[in-house]
Amino acid sequence: MAKSMQRTRSCKQAFKVSAIALALFATAPALAVDGSSIVKGSIETNSGQDISDAVITLVHTTKGLKYEIKTGADGEYILRNVPVGNYNITISKPGYQSVVQDNVAVTIGQSIILDVTMEQATADTMERIAVTGAAIRRVDLSSSTSGLTFSDEEIKVMPVQSGFESMALLAPGTAATGGSSFNGASSFGGASSAENGYYFNGLNVTSIRTGLGSIRLPWEAISQTQVKTGGINPEFGGAMGGIVNAVSKSGDNDFTAGAEVRWEPDSLAAHHGSIYQSNGTISTNTMRSSYDFSELQVWASGALIEDTLFAYALFNPRRDSSEGAGQTTFSDFSRDENRWFTKLDWFINENHSLGFSAMSNKREWETDTFAYNWRSNEIGDQQGVTAPGEDGGNMYSLAYNGYLSDYLSVSAVAGRVTENVENVVASPNPGVWDERDGFTTLSEHTASSVSEQEFIRDQLRIDFNWDLAEHAVQFGVDYTKVDVDYFSGQNGIGDAMGWWTIATAGDNDISGAAAGQDYIERRVRTREVDSDTSSLAFYINDSWQVSDQLVLNLGVRYSEFENTVTDGRAYVDIDNQIAPRLQAIYDLHGDGSAKIFATFGRYFQPVSANMNITQGSASVEWFEYFDLDQVNANGEPVLEADGSPSRGDMLRERRWRQRGITEPGLIASSNIKPMYSDEFTLGYQQEVFGDMAFGARAIYRELGRSVEDTDVGPVLAKKLAELGIEDNVGQGSYYVLNNPGESVQMSYDFDGDGQIDDVTLSAQELALPKAERKYLAFEFTLDGNITDRMRIDASYTWSHSWGNTEGLVKTDNDQADPGWTTSYDYGDLMDHGYGNLPNDHRHSIKLSGTYDITDNLTFGLVARSISGRPKSYFSVHPAGVDSCEQGNPWDACISRYYDHASHYDENGNPSPRGSEGNLPWRTDIDMSLSYNAELFGQDVLVKGTVYNLLNSDTAIGINEERTQYGANGIELNPDYGMTTWRQSPRYVSLMARISF
Repeated sequence: MAKSMQRTRSCKQAFKVSAIALALFATAPALAVDGSSIVKGSIETNSGQDISDAVITLVHTTKGLKYEIKTGADGEYILRNVPVGNYNITISKPGYQSVVQDNVAVTIGQSIILDVTMEQATADTMERIAVTGAAIRRVDLSSSTSGLTFSDEEIKVMPVQSGFESMALLAPGTAATGGSSFNGASSFGGASSAENGYYFNGLNVTSIRTGLGSIRLPWEAISQTQVKTGGINPEFGGAMGGIVNAVSKSGDNDFTAGAEVRWEPDSLAAHHGSIYQSNGTISTNTMRSSYDFSELQVWASGALIEDTLFAYALFNPRRDSSEGAGQTTFSDFSRDENRWFTKLDWFINENHSLGFSAMSNKREWETDTFAYNWRSNEIGDQQGVTAPGEDGGNMYSLAYNGYLSDYLSVSAVAGRVTENVENVVASPNPGVWDERDGFTTLSEHTASSVSEQEFIRDQLRIDFNWDLAEHAVQFGVDYTKVDVDYFSGQNGIGDAMGWWTIATAGDNDISGAAAGQDYIERRVRTREVDSDTSSLAFYINDSWQVSDQLVLNLGVRYSEFENTVTDGRAYVDIDNQIAPRLQAIYDLHGDGSAKIFATFGRYFQPVSANMNITQGSASVEWFEYFDLDQVNANGEPVLEADGSPSRGDMLRERRWRQRGITEPGLIASSNIKPMYSDEFTLGYQQEVFGDMAFGARAIYRELGRSVEDTDVGPVLAKKLAELGIEDNVGQGSYYVLNNPGESVQMSYDFDGDGQIDDVTLSAQELALPKAERKYLAFEFTLDGNITDRMRIDASYTWSHSWGNTEGLVKTDNDQADPGWTTSYDYGDLMDHGYGNLPNDHRHSIKLSGTYDITDNLTFGLVARSISGRPKSYFSVHPAGVDSCEQGNPWDACISRYYDHASHYDENGNPSPRGSEGNLPWRTDIDMSLSYNAELFGQDVLVKGTVYNLLNSDTAIGINEERTQYGANGIELNPDYGMTTWRQSPRYVSLMARISF
């Protein structure tokens, strides 16, 4: 076993059993692959002398695992890679009374610091065992990573839905995003919701394509979950927001089994009213809405070989069904998922163990779509046939933990995560929409797009811990490869294929229509790719005990990554990403009861796998524009037999945006550098009221560089003309990955003469502002046990997020397309784009906890009140001003063809981003009541939870387009401010479980 030569000071206080060790989470031991942690501390006499060669023995209360270690000459000990669980700990040495501490919980990411004072034995006390003299230190002086840790036992009696995001939102500095397309992913510390990392049993389980949240996991099988919000150590990378790390349950010597049923009936749920546009057309239709959910969880665990080989298995069938209507269709949807998970743990001996995990989250569904009239709320004939679909995948991992010597330990994990999505359309009708006055769906389509998607993430990581006299050195390597196989297109057969939109032309409209004239747009875009991304990283961290009261954590992470096109050539290949991670922790009083700390960290964000689809695929996109032809009494185009709108002559030739070119030199700047963010924190933590802790933390984050896609076409056209190169490529747009504020280097045979043309657009020629995102926050927390029956986690956060880019996604126009948003598409789109960002929630108040009303009855509460995000005006960029002024590189003013996407009001006056007020405060109050009892000698838990108790329907997303096109040009949009996303209505979850 490893011996520690690290020097710390013990706190001389009586041991008190409390959950505060979790509440005071401010630690980050080595990445606990497959669920391990650290037990450490110091042993000394009651006169303060260090005791060497004292034996610390840990015995797992249910597995029988036994670990022993001796103190060094300084009385210190440290034991790494201890599997999570409860342990009975004995400290003994000849000539001293033994000390015993039972049921010490070892948790993921939370060092257990057990300091012991031993008394010398006499003839009368030789056999006596002391039950006092041990103190679990409340404040870990070895690290300053911030966040929270939750156990399965805590979550069971709290009103917390299954899922990482539900737990992440309990932590200070996190906020739910305001878009309907973001998979519920949270923003950590002002970062976008696509910039977090999620881990399960050591594997990265972040959503592979988008990074928005995690894959669906077997939540009953999760034992502990750790939410890291700042000061993250260098073993974690690839995320600028936060980290969520979880470990699964495993088998014990005793055979156990159980079952749980959960039911969320629509009959017990509230329903918000429908939302209507200003012209009376329905926008959000709830007249036919219903949703039912039910699941069964059955599990069993035990020892296949006592004290050596353990197994855990879970089967989790789930079913949800829903009905809902829009403007022209009604859908009846049902989905089944047979989720399962299994884990094997083989403790070969006390020095070596292996763990194997496997999981499936595949699900299948069917959708029946019917014609529908929202005005009469009547359902018509079925459209096409029943449409099936499926998604999900599998996860496999193999982990190893071991001690190579008394001073060197190692952990490793290898695994694969897969995700697949397939949809089958029920009818070939394309999507047709009328956007002339509000938004009206004309078609009775079942799906406007068709796609097939497969993603595979293979991973390998190895971590080492080396304990020296005054240094604990941690180092490791991790490698990831993601395979991307994707196809998408539009529904429709032959000339009906496409997305069809009826619109009104503006001045100099790209459609060729005269200003104020109505026209039909047909848009066709197909994407196909079979490519990969890969990343390699190395890290090292030295935890240096400088003095009795000062610890320095000196870490650095090196990483590199690559994204390829279908033929295997890299269009992004970035190395030499050096990220320092530094921490200083000072024991304020020298007794472990309080600390002050400071951290600095740099965090790099790789180019998303989504960019292999949006940027690196063979993307073919074109537009056609037509006069209107036959219309009905409402002036809407009549739909043809193939589902497309009746249309007249083409107004202009087909406009090509992209031709499917995947030449790396054309789609990404050759001098591209990585995206990164820096974080500084300063904090204080203090034990208060015995079993509670108060904390205060200041955080400053700043985006150092971004990676964006920009259509450099307008600037490139001028450069090619200057160089005497004719553009014969035949496409209207050149979207290039670049670093805003820096030059772009392109290589392609633009004129088709067989020779590669190297073209550099300088930063001055591009005139793109540098990407900026800043976040300043002050957090105040109070956690712990108020009484033996009541525990709380409370926090208040003041924060400010400002700049000109949200990050990988864009909330204010609901673009959950990482790396491929309208930000930086054109220089003119960035005019007046600096201001308060969508993740700017100035105030956040959170309170959660439990109260044991009786020994059997527990009340749970989760309450949050968060100020609303900023609002903006989006309009058409005025001609001849700002970046559209004649002589500016962007004077072509292409952003006008994005319609209402620039930061101006209805009068053409600048309206800086986030300057038009704020959405209202959002308050969520969730409550639960749990009853625990014995039935026929078995443990039974019954729980009822009410989510959104007040049935609040606060808007969390609105229509921010300030203008629309009318017969006389640009006019005020009467639907500005209309709610597009709001709180879910109140619903009830009923649960019953039995354990054998």
